Amino acid sequence: MFKFRFETVLATRRNAEELHQKELAEARRALAAEQAALRDKRSTRRRCMQELQRTQRQSFRAPAVQLYGPYLARLERDIDAQQKRVTGAERHVNQKRSALIAAVKKRKVLEKLKAKDQKNHVNAMALRDRKFMDDVASRQHAAAKQKI
Repeated sequence: MFKFRFETVLATRRNAEELHQKELAEARRALAAEQAALRDKRSTRRRCMQELQRTQRQSFRAPAVQLYGPYLARLERDIDAQQKRVTGAERHVNQKRSALIAAVKKRKVLEKLKAKDQKNHVNAMALRDRKFMDDVASRQHAAAKQKI
């Protein structure tokens, strides 16, 4: 019966890998939410610009046009801030991805060691069995010679 000597370490590394996978998934969800918010803000700015152009073509009212300036400036600041949040979320996703890759490598190293140990165990058992069978055959041959 083969028992891997580092089975508890391997199980711990598998659990750590699963944790990193969950963290990466959460980071990706957060990134998607930040990207959606950025798209919404850009869409709002585009609609506002179209509305401003339509207002300017239809009738030029200075007070109405003046209201658009501060609002558009605020939208630009919001878009810049949101873009920074998206960049931060992308960085966070990359960090989580790197951590997951490192965890996978650590797990694979132990799995390769386990496979090697298991192969060595199987070879040792086969060698032991061959030695036993050779011993049995030698004894039978010696017993057969004594009877003759």
